[in-house]
Amino acid sequence: MALKIYPNGLRLSVIPKKDTRLVSVVLSITSGTQSEKNYEAGVSEFLSRMLLMGTKEHPGAALLGDYAKANGVVLSRDNTAENIMISASTTTSNIDKAIDLLCEIAFDSEFSVSSGDIVRNSLLSDIYKLQENPSYLLDKMVNQALFYRTGLANAKFGTVTTISRMTSGDCQNFMNRILTPKNCIIAVVGDVDADEVYEKVMKTFYSKFIDGGDYKKLKFVAPIEDFMGGERTKNKKLNQSRMVLAFPSISYKSNYRHVLNIVLPLVLKSIKANLAETSYFHSENISNTYYANNGKLTIETMVDYEKTKEYLDKVVEGIKNFASSNIAENEFEIEKNAYIIKYLQENENSYDLNKAAIKEVAINKQSYNISSELMKIELLKTKDATKVLNDIFDFSKMYIAYLGSPVELDSLDYID
Repeated sequence: MALKIYPNGLRLSVIPKKDTRLVSVVLSITSGTQSEKNYEAGVSEFLSRMLLMGTKEHPGAALLGDYAKANGVVLSRDNTAENIMISASTTTSNIDKAIDLLCEIAFDSEFSVSSGDIVRNSLLSDIYKLQENPSYLLDKMVNQALFYRTGLANAKFGTVTTISRMTSGDCQNFMNRILTPKNCIIAVVGDVDADEVYEKVMKTFYSKFIDGGDYKKLKFVAPIEDFMGGERTKNKKLNQSRMVLAFPSISYKSNYRHVLNIVLPLVLKSIKANLAETSYFHSENISNTYYANNGKLTIETMVDYEKTKEYLDKVVEGIKNFASSNIAENEFEIEKNAYIIKYLQENENSYDLNKAAIKEVAINKQSYNISSELMKIELLKTKDATKVLNDIFDFSKMYIAYLGSPVELDSLDYID
């Protein structure tokens, strides 16, 4: 496993994966919604779509796609809160073509007006559909509370207002702002020679950046400080009311990031145990999201609105029961073993392995090592979980987002 840094700050991550013919090559640009101004919310998603809409040499999405296929390359894209990724899947023999094509997309995308119109209309259609999705609306409410006045609060797809007035030119200007060597990571997973990949990237991406002048690296959104909990309700006719209970959580940089994922199933088990005697419909799901300097733990629920207060009391009681009790060593070990299997499964896929490597390089500035991460997981103890949960489950910081028929909620009721 190798991490190489070029003189201009461009980084290359290579993870050899022997006895496989499939190679994953990814261009990652540290950006995403965290880099957007409020008035340009959604520009990262707009850009990620525009980058597959044609280059100067291969104008239009159809010609670019046909050229990629003819050279044994399958292109895809992704946009997260903290980066934009364009990936190329190919065979070992075609890795040079994949790197050439990603370089062409990065530096020679055409940003035509007609392509911009297509992307804008497609994005607006997605936004209109998402506005009817309760989970999307609740997540938006939570992000706006926890990450107030930062780019992390922006909706991934932007808003109807921002996208309606966005042009391909705006997109190109944003690309010029974020495409810097210190802001880019080229990640490769497959049966490849790291030195040969280094030389190829030197002749493509590095040589292109040489002409670009002085660049700065974007900073990740600062940690949450002194967040005060609360609630926000939004009336909407639904078959069942939806709620999300959210807590500021640990960041990706935390030494305990794995322990939280290990114990989340136990937290959910405690909540469900406290609801075992109820006769009405209810549903719960728990998850944790890591950002570079922030995190959020969310418990998404569904219940008949007439039972909202009774139900919320039981959910909170279930959380408090778990947080105040000692975690059984055997339960912790069972969940830890299950998490290790899931972790290994996720790293079997070359693209997922690349995503993990990119995050480690971008945030912790070091190469990704599965063996090292597994060792960290193995060393985790129940006392580590107890410490993390005690820090997170501070009910003065609990935020409740509610969607459904009118109800009265007061988060202050749950502060001890």
